Amino acid sequence: MSFSGRPAGPGRNSPGRAAGPGAGPGEENAGWSVFSYLIAGMAAYGGIGWLIGHWLHATILFPVGMLTGLVLAIVLIIYRYGRP
Repeated sequence: MSFSGRPAGPGRNSPGRAAGPGAGPGEENAGWSVFSYLIAGMAAYGGIGWLIGHWLHATILFPVGMLTGLVLAIVLIIYRYGRP
């Protein structure tokens, strides 16, 4: 029995849940992980592009950096989540 009075099923806090390699946090929160990869890639490479563009007086490096970060994040997502 759980604290709510219902029997504990195979949910998140169930003591019978297997803690094997497939029970990691990546499966439950895959959507948030994908979203954070996309945002972090664009922010990191966009920031690097902005800094280098500011230093070289080339404003085109900011959007190039953001697109590069987006492409690399998509490649990482496909590599990490796209394989069985």
